[in-house]
Amino acid sequence: MSFYESPLFIDVLLTSIYALLALTLGLTVWSMLRTLQMRNRERLTMGIPAKRIAWGVALLLCATLALTALTADTQPLTINGHLYDSSFWLRVSDMLINTSTVLIVVAVMCVALSALGIGRLLKH
Repeated sequence: MSFYESPLFIDVLLTSIYALLALTLGLTVWSMLRTLQMRNRERLTMGIPAKRIAWGVALLLCATLALTALTADTQPLTINGHLYDSSFWLRVSDMLINTSTVLIVVAVMCVALSALGIGRLLKH
């Protein structure tokens, strides 16, 4: 029996995965409720309504997920001697990886533009 068939700490690994999943779901629900509660107020963030920022982020996420799902690669993969050929799961995993990469790049660009003060130059 090889190491890949019977890992030593599989119970610890599964327990930590379930705990992280529960923590992530809890934080997501808390964040959504807090955002909806704050969205009712008409607050300005750097002169832009907070509701407009929230809708912009949500629309960017949906558009990026749709675009990366359409362009996802579904070629079968061989990993540790096993062939993974489910086109649905290959598409989903590629979509999530590419979406996170695109959103990280967008976030870095937004931080760079903010640090350089280009947003203030465009406003005036």
